[in-house]
Amino acid sequence: MTGLAPAGIPALAPPFRLVALETIDSTNDEAKRLARQGAGHGTVVSAREQTAGRGRRGRSWVSPPDNLHVSLLLDPGAPLNFAAQLGFVASAALAEALAGLAPAAHLQCKWPNDVWCNGRKIAGMLLEPAEVGGLVVLGMGVNIVEAPQPALYDAVCLRDLDCDADAGKVLTSFLAAFAPLFAAWRTGGFSAIRSAWLARARGLGGPIEVRLETETLSGTFGGLDEDGALLLELMSGERRRVLAGDVFFPRP
Repeated sequence: MTGLAPAGIPALAPPFRLVALETIDSTNDEAKRLARQGAGHGTVVSAREQTAGRGRRGRSWVSPPDNLHVSLLLDPGAPLNFAAQLGFVASAALAEALAGLAPAAHLQCKWPNDVWCNGRKIAGMLLEPAEVGGLVVLGMGVNIVEAPQPALYDAVCLRDLDCDADAGKVLTSFLAAFAPLFAAWRTGGFSAIRSAWLARARGLGGPIEVRLETETLSGTFGGLDEDGALLLELMSGERRRVLAGDVFFPRP
């Protein structure tokens, strides 16, 4: 069902155009369906609730009503292997937006594209090809009224922070921060937004554990390379370039 956004999301500034839903299987899947029907760059699909949300590496994403569930159709203007950098653009923008809504909170970006608040996960993202016209789908879930548990990481929501922003406010604040970063990335590449992401990077310079498909590595988070790969400094002195994996931090 489309119409006015259930969470009161107002009309969006160009180039963004809102498709507001009450319930959908997955906003990412709906964005792909709309792309096949001719929807283009700037289409924003938001739903009050998802019944089959998903996260990275095929994990389910619990989507309770009134958290933010949203997907953007974007034209990266770049090959799909570079489009993966949009996760860094979006997480830097979301951290900036949430910091403005909850100024007392400590917002961080966690590699590759999560946002953490006060040491717990508050948002995650999923990038997928739309398979139409070179478009990419950027899916995002933000914990606003509920932090689903148990989860791979400890979670937090905006209500836990005494922040009364709703899904509409979070979305409009995110898009206001995202638009200039996206433009900078399209014209200047990853170097144009790398410093913004690293300024909020969780665990930078400290010990981390990276769980890959076939092995688990421990070392020091040495930063990002020019393409966004994680640089892991191993105890042996070797520097490992990690393209995909789950990062964990030592307990305090």
